[in-house]
Amino acid sequence: MINKIMKKTKNPSLREKVYQYELFLHKINSFIVSCNNEGVRELVANADNWSYAHRRGEFLTDKQRDEIINNAFWNLLKTPNADRGTEERRKAWTEQAKQKEQAFIA
Repeated sequence: MINKIMKKTKNPSLREKVYQYELFLHKINSFIVSCNNEGVRELVANADNWSYAHRRGEFLTDKQRDEIINNAFWNLLKTPNADRGTEERRKAWTEQAKQKEQAFIA
Protein backbone atom coordinates (compact mmCIF):
# COMPACT_ATOMS: atom_id res chain seq x y z
CA MET A 1 0.00 0.00 0.00
CA ILE A 2 2.83 2.40 0.82
CA ASN A 3 4.29 1.95 -2.68
CA LYS A 4 0.92 2.94 -4.18
CA ILE A 5 0.78 5.98 -1.92
CA MET A 6 4.38 6.87 -2.76
CA LYS A 7 3.66 6.75 -6.48
CA LYS A 8 0.57 8.87 -6.01
CA THR A 9 2.31 11.66 -4.09
CA LYS A 10 5.83 12.40 -2.94
CA ASN A 11 4.71 14.80 -0.20
CA PRO A 12 3.01 12.60 2.43
CA SER A 13 -0.17 13.63 4.18
CA LEU A 14 -0.52 13.36 7.95
CA ARG A 15 -2.46 10.10 7.54
CA GLU A 16 0.29 8.65 5.33
CA LYS A 17 2.94 9.74 7.84
CA VAL A 18 1.14 8.08 10.75
CA TYR A 19 0.67 4.91 8.70
CA GLN A 20 4.33 4.84 7.68
CA TYR A 21 5.54 5.44 11.26
CA GLU A 22 3.27 2.67 12.57
CA LEU A 23 4.60 0.25 9.97
CA PHE A 24 8.14 1.33 10.82
CA LEU A 25 7.65 0.63 14.54
CA HIS A 26 5.94 -2.70 13.84
CA LYS A 27 8.78 -3.72 11.54
CA ILE A 28 11.36 -2.86 14.21
CA ASN A 29 9.40 -4.97 16.70
CA SER A 30 9.13 -7.93 14.33
CA PHE A 31 12.87 -7.82 13.64
CA ILE A 32 13.63 -7.69 17.37
CA VAL A 33 11.28 -10.59 18.13
CA SER A 34 12.81 -12.68 15.34
CA CYS A 35 16.39 -11.69 16.33
CA ASN A 36 16.99 -10.19 12.90
CA ASN A 37 19.86 -7.86 13.79
CA GLU A 38 20.53 -6.97 10.15
CA GLY A 39 16.96 -5.73 9.78
CA VAL A 40 17.17 -3.63 12.95
CA ARG A 41 20.47 -2.19 11.74
CA GLU A 42 18.97 -1.23 8.38
CA LEU A 43 15.91 0.38 9.97
CA VAL A 44 18.05 2.40 12.39
CA ALA A 45 20.21 3.53 9.45
CA ASN A 46 17.04 4.55 7.57
CA ALA A 47 15.85 6.56 10.59
CA ASP A 48 19.28 8.19 10.81
CA ASN A 49 19.11 9.13 7.11
CA TRP A 50 15.62 10.56 7.60
CA SER A 51 16.76 12.57 10.61
CA TYR A 52 19.86 13.85 8.79
CA ALA A 53 17.72 14.89 5.83
CA HIS A 54 16.09 17.48 8.08
CA ARG A 55 19.42 19.00 9.12
CA ARG A 56 21.24 19.12 5.82
CA GLY A 57 20.82 21.36 2.87
CA GLU A 58 22.40 24.69 3.71
CA PHE A 59 22.76 25.49 0.02
CA LEU A 60 19.59 23.82 -1.23
CA THR A 61 16.28 25.34 -2.20
CA ASP A 62 13.21 24.52 -0.12
CA LYS A 63 11.96 22.28 -2.93
CA GLN A 64 15.24 20.32 -3.03
CA ARG A 65 15.30 19.96 0.76
CA ASP A 66 11.67 18.75 0.78
CA GLU A 67 12.51 16.20 -1.91
CA ILE A 68 15.44 14.86 0.14
CA ILE A 69 13.28 14.64 3.27
CA ASN A 70 10.42 12.94 1.41
CA ASN A 71 12.75 10.42 -0.23
CA ALA A 72 14.23 9.55 3.16
CA PHE A 73 10.71 9.26 4.60
CA TRP A 74 9.51 6.85 1.90
CA ASN A 75 12.68 4.77 2.35
CA LEU A 76 12.16 4.24 6.10
CA LEU A 77 10.85 0.68 5.58
CA LYS A 78 13.41 -0.49 3.01
CA THR A 79 15.55 -3.35 4.31
CA PRO A 80 16.97 -5.11 1.23
CA ASN A 81 19.71 -7.05 3.05
CA ALA A 82 17.38 -8.31 5.77
CA ASP A 83 14.70 -9.16 3.20
CA ARG A 84 17.23 -11.09 1.11
CA GLY A 85 18.40 -13.03 4.18
CA THR A 86 14.82 -13.80 5.19
CA GLU A 87 14.03 -15.09 1.71
CA GLU A 88 17.16 -17.29 1.71
CA ARG A 89 16.19 -18.78 5.10
CA ARG A 90 12.62 -19.33 3.90
CA LYS A 91 13.87 -21.20 0.82
CA ALA A 92 16.23 -23.32 2.93
CA TRP A 93 13.48 -24.21 5.40
CA THR A 94 11.07 -25.07 2.58
CA GLU A 95 13.68 -27.30 0.97
CA GLN A 96 14.38 -29.05 4.29
CA ALA A 97 10.67 -29.61 4.84
CA LYS A 98 10.31 -31.10 1.36
CA GLN A 99 13.29 -33.43 1.98
CA LYS A 100 11.84 -34.58 5.30
CA GLU A 101 8.47 -35.17 3.69
CA GLN A 102 10.09 -37.20 0.88
CA ALA A 103 12.08 -39.22 3.41
CA PHE A 104 8.92 -39.88 5.40
CA ILE A 105 6.98 -41.00 2.31
CA ALA A 106 9.81 -43.25 1.06
